Amino acid sequence: MASDQRRRRKKRTTGEHSGEGTSEAPPPAQIHPNIALLLGTHRAAYPDGGTILEAASHLLMVHDWPVNCPRFMEALRLVGLDCVSQMRYLRMDHHLLTALVERWSPQTNSFHLTVGEMTITLQDVAMILGVHIYGPALVGHHVVRAGRRWLSWPDCCDDLLGSHPLPDVVYRDPFDHRITSRFHMGQAHSQTCVPLRWLRWTFWRDSYLNLNDMDFLRHVRAYILFILSCHLLPDTSGSEIHLQYLTIMEDLAVFSTYSLGGAVLAHLYRELGEATRPSRANIAGCIHLLQIWAWEHLHVGRPLLRVPFPVELGGLSVGFRWNEDRLRELPVGNLITYRDELDGLLDSQVIWQPYTPDIQAQVAQICLSGADIWTARVPVISWKRVEWHLPDRVLRQFGLCPRIDIQPMDPSFKRVDGRGKPDMDWMLYHRAHIEIWESRRGFIVTGDLLDHHNTYSIHQYIHCYKSWATLYMLKAPVEPPTTAYPRAPSEHLLRDFFLGTEQALQQHFNGTDDTPQQRDINTIAELCRGLRRQLYIQDQGYFEDRGEHDAPFSMTQEPPHQYSGYAGPSSYPDQGPSTDLFSSQVPADLEAYLSPDFVPSSIHTDDIAEEEAPEEEQHMLRQRPRRPPQHYTPGTDALPQRPRRRR
Repeated sequence: MASDQRRRRKKRTTGEHSGEGTSEAPPPAQIHPNIALLLGTHRAAYPDGGTILEAASHLLMVHDWPVNCPRFMEALRLVGLDCVSQMRYLRMDHHLLTALVERWSPQTNSFHLTVGEMTITLQDVAMILGVHIYGPALVGHHVVRAGRRWLSWPDCCDDLLGSHPLPDVVYRDPFDHRITSRFHMGQAHSQTCVPLRWLRWTFWRDSYLNLNDMDFLRHVRAYILFILSCHLLPDTSGSEIHLQYLTIMEDLAVFSTYSLGGAVLAHLYRELGEATRPSRANIAGCIHLLQIWAWEHLHVGRPLLRVPFPVELGGLSVGFRWNEDRLRELPVGNLITYRDELDGLLDSQVIWQPYTPDIQAQVAQICLSGADIWTARVPVISWKRVEWHLPDRVLRQFGLCPRIDIQPMDPSFKRVDGRGKPDMDWMLYHRAHIEIWESRRGFIVTGDLLDHHNTYSIHQYIHCYKSWATLYMLKAPVEPPTTAYPRAPSEHLLRDFFLGTEQALQQHFNGTDDTPQQRDINTIAELCRGLRRQLYIQDQGYFEDRGEHDAPFSMTQEPPHQYSGYAGPSSYPDQGPSTDLFSSQVPADLEAYLSPDFVPSSIHTDDIAEEEAPEEEQHMLRQRPRRPPQHYTPGTDALPQRPRRRR
């Protein structure tokens, strides 16, 4: 009896399932997963120790395989890759990508920002890339083994591509015959991968018009493999691609029906989760999708275009308007700057729905072909990898009212990869998730349309969201700030309230009268002293500048000699206060001043009463060089300039 009990305890401890043990209920899921709960496994816990993530995307290599043949372009259109083939290389803003990864939660597959959760959705994949999101999941049976479709991977390669890399053959670069190399199939003895350079050197041609049908299809398959590895599903190897995708390209008409967009999204979700590890130095997946998504939705780090919006897309995808030749300039930001910008992100700096009806009228039909499943709460599948698409967490991106009764991710969900499973049939392994994907129409998330009549749901959601989410990267995790520099309108009002109350009641502090009023005043005095012991509030000349008192006002509090090494969303080390972007006088229309749509600007000149200044001062103001427009949120100028680390 005792041995049976020990055996059951051992099985429950090791995760094995016994007959009686399987009836035990799983532990309750965390309804509100916080990045802080991940402790030291997330790079957000080490803001000073993490490295700048380098993108392992190879879209620049696509330029080495130009496609101008009409026959080949028509084949790409039939497969659903014509929009992708028109996208060009983008310079990666690695600091912006790193700042976004620091806010990525693998528990919710979303970014935790100050305005709420945001994420890349199936809608973004379809509109930006122009690939199919509707159709069967991108996964197939294991068909390479004795007794299966092909005996070995080289046999599969020979059948569908016409050849495979031979280590004793010297290959030449078609663009420069002086460059030669030898290639072999990767992944040790299993030989499951082919080099990307071998694909380009072997199958690139000026024209494909003279090829017979069999050879032409082989060249199209090779190019699809190349695009998958360089752009849509790149991994961290940067030089080869697994041949598993080739096995479902035997019939390209069938391949064109797969949900390639769902696979791209699942692959990017997984790579974002992997990039949150503190030791990770690079990030894979479709990084161009991530960067263009950030530019479409956020003003932080957004480049300026040579032509105004909306760009004439001409039947292509939204990603086409961000092609390199259309860019005018990229913001020169660093990680500290982007952290500060995201810490102070305002609702008015977010474009929740960038794909307006005018934009949707210009894009290719493939971008809208799966619009009915944009809000499907389903798993997305990329062969070995499965991730959950959770649009109910980002309903504002679809113009719907946000909810606070959000269901957590499936508590039984476990992330797996292909390590140690070379002969796994992933079609059978992911059978349960594939069934949900096939029933995706039954998992559509609905809601009330968001308009000015039901904005209360936003305030209710934000109140609930901010009660559990990790919002600030520059907030002091242990030490409180030692100097206060008000930034937001509400922070200015709090400062005004504190200093005004203290000034009005200071003459009555520490009174000895035993009256309720005096006791209340003494309590306020103690609170004021306690606050000033913890926080230095700059008040030199405060009332003179406001013109409220004739006599100069100065507190006895001295600035601290040592300041915290941390910087918060409204408190920074003593680098001097930020440029005051708000008028010191509260406007008459206080509701407009405090509304989410209020955007402070450092270049407003309406509040400057130049008519009261002497003519000489007006001339000096006109001759003074103007500061360039500040595209960032307030407080950036107060950040310390940290020296670059040597690598």
